[in-house]
Amino acid sequence: MTGQRLTWGDRVRYWPNLSNDNHSITSPATDNYNCIAWAYEVSNKSMWPGYPDYYWPSDVTGRDELRTLIQLYLNKGYEECENGQQEDGFKKVAIYVNQEGPTHAARQLESGRWTSKLGILVDIEHDTLEALEGEFYGKAAVFLRKRNV
Repeated sequence: MTGQRLTWGDRVRYWPNLSNDNHSITSPATDNYNCIAWAYEVSNKSMWPGYPDYYWPSDVTGRDELRTLIQLYLNKGYEECENGQQEDGFKKVAIYVNQEGPTHAARQLESGRWTSKLGILVDIEHDTLEALEGEFYGKAAVFLRKRNV
């Protein structure tokens, strides 16, 4: 999601399911990249379709933000799958959607936990996708997987 100006103190309001027991902070706050880039495994630029100040691959086009985000990962070798459950031999990405459209992406780690960049705030590892669900991000609704190499 773009344009957030949140503080870590806002986490209870925006991510009410986060607790001290279900996540850990893994890096300090930065605006060098965003959640889409982080899930795409890029940490030096922000990515979002249609934003002129953000990086976006020229071979990924489309008007619908969700379909365009999905295409971004398909072009990287991912395929759509049914859920975010860990599968041996695969890494996964989950795209969150609220009533306004796509909001966030998270990447599954080998441990089965998930890693997320929270806007311009910190990176976290979280136990479940539900930890970030709520009114702000919506729900993890699209799942993609890619065979580990």
